[in-house]
Amino acid sequence: VLSESGRDARVRVVLELVAKGMPVLAAEETFDPDAHHALARAAAAESVVLLKNDGPLLPLRADAKVAVIGEFARTPRFQGAGSSQVNPTRVDSPLEELRSVFADLSFAPGYALSDGPPAEADPGQLLQDAIVAASPADVVVVFVGLPGSDESEGFDRTHLDLPADQLACLAAVARQNPRVVTVLVNGAPVDLRQVIPHSRALVEAWLGGQAAGGAIADVISGAVNPSGRLAETLPLRLQDNPSFLNFPGAEHTVDYGEGIFIGYRAYDKAEQEVAFPFGFGLSYTTFAFGDLQVTVSGSAADDTLAARVSLSVTNTGGRDGAEVVQVYVRDPQSTLTRPVRELKGFTKVELAAGQSEQVAIDLDARAFAYWSELLQRWVIEAGEFVIEVGHDSRWIALSESVQIEAPSLTAPLTRLSTLHEWNADPVGRAVIADAVAAGADDPLKDQALLKVIGTMPMGSLASFTGMSLDPPTLDRAVAEVARRTS
Repeated sequence: VLSESGRDARVRVVLELVAKGMPVLAAEETFDPDAHHALARAAAAESVVLLKNDGPLLPLRADAKVAVIGEFARTPRFQGAGSSQVNPTRVDSPLEELRSVFADLSFAPGYALSDGPPAEADPGQLLQDAIVAASPADVVVVFVGLPGSDESEGFDRTHLDLPADQLACLAAVARQNPRVVTVLVNGAPVDLRQVIPHSRALVEAWLGGQAAGGAIADVISGAVNPSGRLAETLPLRLQDNPSFLNFPGAEHTVDYGEGIFIGYRAYDKAEQEVAFPFGFGLSYTTFAFGDLQVTVSGSAADDTLAARVSLSVTNTGGRDGAEVVQVYVRDPQSTLTRPVRELKGFTKVELAAGQSEQVAIDLDARAFAYWSELLQRWVIEAGEFVIEVGHDSRWIALSESVQIEAPSLTAPLTRLSTLHEWNADPVGRAVIADAVAAGADDPLKDQALLKVIGTMPMGSLASFTGMSLDPPTLDRAVAEVARRTS
């Protein structure tokens, strides 16, 4: 229970923050809304992730005959629900922004939004109008996504499904005209199994803010070359999520059973098929990595260990663009169960068509460390580490092995330490040999027995009858190890 003085301290922090902010309300300052909106548009465009582009279908020519389908194009969802909502200076409509680029453009809502304006017609008529609009078009741009009622504060999502009427609209339009660009408007991953087959191109636009409509038009038209990358894995199904069996729990208790295996760490460890992996994102150009060099300096013993990862990045395509260079660290010989690889650094590099540039990413000691529950601190295990450079967590282009020297991680030997742990410790092994007086019942001398009982705690083994190491003898051994290693 928080004491009254504790509550007063917490309240004081809030009041001090309010006091610091009050002068802003009285300040006679202005801002340039157009400049701020332009910045919002650029930021939204950089966050767009191109997931698929067969053909390539994108970017579209300015003279293309375009059909835009989906109420989300006309009634944009650009921010989260609940207290995350802010008051925009203005909101770009994707439909109007696309009209400003493509002169020959038609529109049909295709579906109604559950939390949007009233439908203009019944669902059947909306669907029929979408099919008619799509039929003569060179390309159909279909907007689908989640309503705010499906993802907001105050509750957890129970599914990853897009609304059924939107999926039906997409499928019907694609049957009529397969040249479909699907634009996703959502704040979190959705099930794409009924989207990918009907989409020649797939654009993840997220909730891009007040200028998202313009950003989407910029990407589709090619005014902006997409460079966004997925900050999370897009699974195939809700059931594939590593927390599926534990969440949301019961009786006010949630078991975080996935441990460190969250997100891509779990999917990659299980070699599980996903819709799109962590770090994934396409571009209208192509990139190549080369000349990887890893330089290790410092010492793990004094926490000055560091590594510089340098490589060349080349834009091998015909358009200017940006690539996100991702550096992962893998520990192939860890004594603990660790992820296949972990992202430890990244950088975005902008390159003109045909241009090459040398880039460097610096890693510190924590890039090689893991949290030891036994030692209650971050530790580095000596041995081989593999530095991997990739386009995403599953497309690794270059790798180099390095040897890291680090202090021994031998934990204090106790009654709970296993027979293997006592055997691996020189002092512990010597003490056990002394304790049993090198007798025939020495458990460390029988290799076949050691294989069977080696993972058992010494305290359990000492309680077995017939063992020369009884509980009092083990207690003396524990004390002797502590004395010799102090």
